Amino acid sequence: MAAMHAAALAAALALALPAAAGEEIAEGLPAPSFSLRTLNADVAGTGLVALDRYVGEAPEDPDARVVLLSFFASWCEPCARELPVLVQLDRTWRARGLRVLGIDIDRDEAGIAAAARMAAAAKVTYPILSDRFNFLARRYLGDEAPLPSVFLVRRDGTIARIARGYAKDASAFLRTEVAAALGAAPGASPPSEGAPAGAASLP
Repeated sequence: MAAMHAAALAAALALALPAAAGEEIAEGLPAPSFSLRTLNADVAGTGLVALDRYVGEAPEDPDARVVLLSFFASWCEPCARELPVLVQLDRTWRARGLRVLGIDIDRDEAGIAAAARMAAAAKVTYPILSDRFNFLARRYLGDEAPLPSVFLVRRDGTIARIARGYAKDASAFLRTEVAAALGAAPGASPPSEGAPAGAASLP
């Protein structure tokens, strides 16, 4: 089983796209825009979801204040453990302006279907978006990066926080970072539910 998993990761690494030339991703810089289709249309709506729906000069969602982008894949065990934390954050902070977007980087139909099942099992109601050609992953993560990777984007479209493959308790880390991005007082968020998340490698 471990050998098969290692082989799958190696194959995925061989297919990874190179980083976008000349585009820097850093805290304080504008977040690259995107528009991707939803995988969980039954709970998050059909069609495409664009970042500028929530941030920028004239967002469609006037109540959005911070967008949390989480890159994940069906084969990433820490990502599966992170999902309940994100679900809890979405429920806790949505009314205060948090918008969570999951970005699935699976490239084959079987992996995409598995990611959709994983989200359904975790009772995810925020949009899960498919980046099957890894165009967005290459812009945000480069050709190789740990998963899960999280980006917090401010209302003005700039990146407030980047955490690539954070090797700490996801519950405490995400709760603290989201509260800070929303300008909440320390300890304002109730405890999150979920297991700690570790790190994996981007395919």
